[in-house]
Amino acid sequence: MSYWTDDAIEVGTVEQLLIDDHIVEDAWGLARRICQPRRHAIAPVIHPDQPWEDSVGHEQHVFHDEQEGVYRMLYGVVNEEAYQYHYVPGLAKHWNKAEHGSPYFVCYAESRDGLRWEKPLLDVHSWPGYRRTNIVMSGRTMAQSSEVLLNPNQNNASRKYVMMYRDICAWKQPNPKDVEQNRLPRIAQATNTDGRCLAYSPDCIHWTEDEENPITKGGSDGGIPICWNPTTKRWYCFCRPKVMVYDNDAAQLRTGGRRRRMALITSPDLRQWTFPRTLLYPDELDVTPMCMDMWMVFRHGSHFIALQSILDQRKGKDGIAEVQIASSADGVHWTRLPHRPVFFERGQHGTFDAGAVVFHGKPLTVGNKWFLYYQGAPTGRMGHQVCNIRSIGVAVLPRGRLVGRFAGDHEGFLLTRELVIGGKHLHINCQSVIDTVDPVNREIRVGLAKRAYEPNDHNDRGYYEGFAINECDPIRSNNLDLRVTWKGNADLRSLVGKPVYLRFYLQNAGIYSFRFTNK
Repeated sequence: MSYWTDDAIEVGTVEQLLIDDHIVEDAWGLARRICQPRRHAIAPVIHPDQPWEDSVGHEQHVFHDEQEGVYRMLYGVVNEEAYQYHYVPGLAKHWNKAEHGSPYFVCYAESRDGLRWEKPLLDVHSWPGYRRTNIVMSGRTMAQSSEVLLNPNQNNASRKYVMMYRDICAWKQPNPKDVEQNRLPRIAQATNTDGRCLAYSPDCIHWTEDEENPITKGGSDGGIPICWNPTTKRWYCFCRPKVMVYDNDAAQLRTGGRRRRMALITSPDLRQWTFPRTLLYPDELDVTPMCMDMWMVFRHGSHFIALQSILDQRKGKDGIAEVQIASSADGVHWTRLPHRPVFFERGQHGTFDAGAVVFHGKPLTVGNKWFLYYQGAPTGRMGHQVCNIRSIGVAVLPRGRLVGRFAGDHEGFLLTRELVIGGKHLHINCQSVIDTVDPVNREIRVGLAKRAYEPNDHNDRGYYEGFAINECDPIRSNNLDLRVTWKGNADLRSLVGKPVYLRFYLQNAGIYSFRFTNK
C-alpha cells in the first residue's frame, strides 16, 4: 500500500510528531519552533569524585526500577592515567590492566528521584589500590561506547538488561574442529580485535560477557544508540561509518574526527549486524566537514529523533559543542531543521558545561516531564581530559515536546496527509503563545476534512458532518494531551477506519503532535 497510489496512511493510535513533513500535506503561515530544555537547578548531578574517575558521562543510561522504587544509572568513565598508558606511543607497551586499570569502563549509581545520586561501593570490580568500587563493567581491555537496553525477551531473569560496548582484545584462537562444527565465535582470532561485544545482567550491576564476543569485528568510538524499529522488526544502531569519503594517499587530512558522520547498522537479534551505511554527514550549512561529533537517538511516537552534538573545530573554538535536532520516520531518511537552530546551548561562562554539551542516554519519563541526561565540559571537547573534567547534568523538557508548528498574530493552517482514523478520540499536544501582542486571540481548531472517492473525481468534499473547523470547540490551553471536541462531542466511533485529512487552524498557538486513542 502506498500513499501515492491513493492509500490513506494507517496511523493507528501512534502519536504523530509534526517535527517534519512526514505526516504534513501542506502548511500556511506557520513556523517550526523548538521547545528548548531547561537546565535543572541541581547541577551537575554526577561529577568525578572517585579515585578511578577522571571524566564521567561518556554514556548515561537510566532505568526506573518501579518494584524497588529506585533509579539505576550506568555511566561511562575515562581514567586518564590508564588512557595514557594504553594509547600514548612509548607507554602503550607497558600497559597492564591489573596495574593501570582500563581506560574506558562503566560505573553504577542509584537514586530515589533521578537527581540526587549515590555511588555504592561494590565487590564487583576492583581498581589498582581499591578493592571495592562502583565499576560494573570494564571488558577484557575496556568497555567503551556502551549502550544499555532492557532485553525485549524477559524469559531469562539473568539477561534482563543487555549491554553493547566496544572492546579490544586478543580473543581465543579457534580450534579448526570447533570452527568446522560452528561451536566457536564467528570472529574469534588470535590477534587483537577491535569489535562490538554483548553482555547481560539481571540488575545493572552483575554483568556476564557473551560467549561469542566479539559480535562484530571492527567497532567504533562515539555513541552507539540502539532503537527497535517496529515497522521493519529490526534493531537499528546508529554508529560511525567505516568506508570513508577521503583518501589519505590522495590528500593528507591534517585533522582528526574524520569519521564524524552518522551511519546505520541493523539486526534482527542484536547478534547479526549489517555493514554500516552512512545516513548523515556535514553539509554546506555546517561549520566544518567533521563537526557531527556525537548523537543520541531515540524513538518517540512516529519518529526517530537524533540529538546531535555539533563540534566547532575551527581555530580558536577549541571544539565547543552545542546540540541540534534531526528527525526521521523510518530511521533512514533524515531531516535537519532549516538554519540549524540550537536545541540545547552550552552553559554560561564558569559553569561545568560552558564548553560543550552532549546527550547520550534516552529520555527518562518522570511524571509529565522528560529528564535528558547529558555530559557537560567546562571547555571545548578538544581539551585534555585532566584539565577538562566532564560531569553529568540534567535537562528538563515537557514530555513529548520537541518541535512544534506555530502561528503568530496572523492565522495559520496545517493540513495532514490523508490518514485513517485509528481511534474513537483525537488528542493533541498543544501550546498557547504567551508572548503575543494579541493576548485575546489564542486558539486552535481542528476539522475532519474529506475528499471525493469516485474514480477520477479530484474534488474536495468539505468536512464530515458535525466535525467542521467552525464546529470545533476553541482550544486555548497549554496541554500535553488534550482531547478535541466539536460542540462538546469527542466521539469519533462512527468514523473509525475512515480516511480523513486533519485541518488545523492556529492563531498565537502551536501544536507538537496528535494521536487517536481508544481510552
